[in-house]
Amino acid sequence: MKGKSNIKGYIYVIQAFIMWGVLAVYWKQLKHIGDWELITHRIIWSFLMLTAFLAITKKSQIKTIWLNSKHRNALLTTAALIAVNWGVFIYAVNADKIVQAGLGYYITPLVNVFLGVVILKERLTKLKIIALALVSGAIIFLTIQLGYFPYISFVLAFSFGFYGLIKKTTKVETLPSLTFETTVLFPFALGYQVYMHMYGGMSFTSHDSISILLLIGTGIITILPLYWFTNGAKLINLTTVGFFQYLGPTIMLLIGVFVYNEPFKTNEIIAFSIIWLAIGLYIYSLVNEDKKKKI
Repeated sequence: MKGKSNIKGYIYVIQAFIMWGVLAVYWKQLKHIGDWELITHRIIWSFLMLTAFLAITKKSQIKTIWLNSKHRNALLTTAALIAVNWGVFIYAVNADKIVQAGLGYYITPLVNVFLGVVILKERLTKLKIIALALVSGAIIFLTIQLGYFPYISFVLAFSFGFYGLIKKTTKVETLPSLTFETTVLFPFALGYQVYMHMYGGMSFTSHDSISILLLIGTGIITILPLYWFTNGAKLINLTTVGFFQYLGPTIMLLIGVFVYNEPFKTNEIIAFSIIWLAIGLYIYSLVNEDKKKKI
C-alpha cells in the first residue's frame, strides 16, 4: 500500500514540476501587463475558482482552519511565502531573468534536502550524500561565476523551500489549505485592482480578449501544480521532492536559452551537467532502495 502511495506521490510532484517549468511561456504572453497587476489577478482568479469548487462540493473548511490556531498560523505563513514567490518569479520572467529564476529553483531542492534532514530527520544514503555534495558544489561554483549575488534565485529558493516544509507538516487537506491561502491574499489583491481602476485608469476589461482569457487562466495554472505538489509532498520524503524538483528549472532553463535567447555560458553548462549527474545518482539510489524493500 505504501509503495502505491509513493508512486502516486512521484507522479504528483513530476506533474507539478513539469507544469511549473513551462509556465514561463505563459507569463511571457502577458509581459505587457505590469507585475503587480499580474500577481493580483493570479490571486483573485485562484480564489474565485477554489471558492466556487469547494462551495459546490460542500468541502469548504475556512472557518474550521481559522478556529484552529496551529493550522491558521501555519497557513498565514504559507500564504505570505507563496505571494513572495509568485511576485518575484513574475518579475524575473518579465525582466528577462528566466535563467536566474531557473537557478533559484535549482537551489530550492538543496533547501528542501537540508530541511528534510535537519527538521524532519530524514536519512540520506551514501549515494544521496554524494549527489547532494555534487549539487552543492555546482551551485556554489555557478554563484561565484555570476560575479554578483543572485538575490532573485535565493528569494525564490527559500520562500518555496519553507512553503513546502510547512505544507508537508500541516494536516489540512490540499484544496481547503490553498483556498485559505488565497482567501488571506484576496483582500490585498482586490484592493490593488480597485486602486488601479480608480487612480491608474486601468481595468480588467481594458485589455484585449486574449489577454483577458489568459488572466482568467492564471487561476487554473496556479491551482493545478500547487495541488499536485502539496499532495505529492505529503506522500514522499521532502528530500526526494527536492531532487525531482530539478525538472522544473531545467525546462525553464532550456526555454530561456533556446526560446528567448538568454545567454548560457560554458561555466553554466558545466554546472548544470554536474547537477544532472547528481540527479542520475539520486534516482539510481531510489531504484536500489525500492529493490531492497521488495526482497
